[in-house]
Amino acid sequence: MTDEQLAFDIEAMLRESAVEAAPGWSGAPLGFTAAYWPAADLEAAHEHWQFLHKLDQSRMQSRMWHRAIAVPGGVAVGEHGFDLFTADLRCEPWTHREPHSGCQCVGDLVYQAICEPHDWHLIAGDENSAVEAWHDHAFTGWRDLPIVPARLRSVDQPGLSKAATKWIAEHYPPSMQVVGAPVITERSNGGTRHVPGRSPWAGYDISHTAVEPNRKMPQLRSRAVVREPVQAQRTSSGPALGD
Repeated sequence: MTDEQLAFDIEAMLRESAVEAAPGWSGAPLGFTAAYWPAADLEAAHEHWQFLHKLDQSRMQSRMWHRAIAVPGGVAVGEHGFDLFTADLRCEPWTHREPHSGCQCVGDLVYQAICEPHDWHLIAGDENSAVEAWHDHAFTGWRDLPIVPARLRSVDQPGLSKAATKWIAEHYPPSMQVVGAPVITERSNGGTRHVPGRSPWAGYDISHTAVEPNRKMPQLRSRAVVREPVQAQRTSSGPALGD
């Protein structure tokens, strides 16, 4: 037996002893659950599952809730809170004893938005739907916000341009210019994902496809000088601009 194999066996024995000595689990379920649980409880349950299955930390095999990559931590928004979790329920056909036709897996990634101060949560089949549902809960009326025209977006850097930020300040109601509030921006056909932390107030930059894909985009004010008709200029008795 090599030293490496001996060290591996000793580590396995110590881990097995630690698992056997661990007290019974009484927190959130060690598997998928549709019930409401605070974010900290879901995290603790996932960590405990990893402790019990040290050699297999697959999130897919645990089927448990864990924090979504896009929002790695909780966010306080006024009297609300925002936590975004995901659970991987996709099928692993090679693990089934029966043929794939008999699979009972849900078969997709699911997302959960949580507002812990209000014991509120919602589970959705995609990230955007979970994000939108939380905004319905925390920012009543957000779907009626003006859509920021695509022509104001920065072309040489990510995020909102100075022109877009100025437009938002002029067109958004004061009640929606607070910490965590969203903006809605016009997107191309492929740019439909809602992006966290990109509004002027560290809220979401939401794709306009969430509210009304066919809503008419707002018109920008022209900076051109509006001149009088030529005939009127000729009959004017006073000096004209530029004389």
